[in-house]
Amino acid sequence: MITNKPFVVNTVTYPYVFWDGFFSEIELNAIEEYCKTAESGELKNGVVVSKDGGEEESDVRKSQIKFIQFGTENAWIFEKLNQISTHVNNNFYNYDLVGYDFLQYTEYNKKGDKYGYHTDMIFGDSAVNGGLVVPRKLSFSLIISDSADYKGGDFEFDTGNVEKAEQKRGRVLAFPSFVKHQVTPIKTGVRKSIVWWALGPKFK
Repeated sequence: MITNKPFVVNTVTYPYVFWDGFFSEIELNAIEEYCKTAESGELKNGVVVSKDGGEEESDVRKSQIKFIQFGTENAWIFEKLNQISTHVNNNFYNYDLVGYDFLQYTEYNKKGDKYGYHTDMIFGDSAVNGGLVVPRKLSFSLIISDSADYKGGDFEFDTGNVEKAEQKRGRVLAFPSFVKHQVTPIKTGVRKSIVWWALGPKFK
């Protein structure tokens, strides 16, 4: 029941948060090497969801990606990401989450590569490629590259005002999946990251 005099609780929904130091340099090197050599196929062009629920290439998104599924060889990576995902959610968002099913390794490795403003939450019809979609509620990005390795490739959020998140090797950025964000065009070098989306029931 909705009333015109609700009980007021002062809370903050952060457009994004970050966490440093969760991964050692040895772990970051191992993650980077695994992503380059993982038996999940070659890097392929990133796509966007089309109006009919399919996938299509678009000028909005220019990057190279590969999907990494859970397995015996990479279980330690998933376990570490589970730990930091739970820790961040418990400390900042406290969303009702059920987990995630894969990782996306991404490279912006050519001049002009980018991902224009978008949200990670899929709005509208719940059917994508003929399947039901559990809502994305919290998005995570593990920055693998050192900021000195590339120019451009800024991570920006638009919540009415544009906020640029500082990127550091090993930093985990987390934000509600409905927040609009972008990676600006690469000028030189290569930007590498791992992205994953924690799923859960619709907000209520």
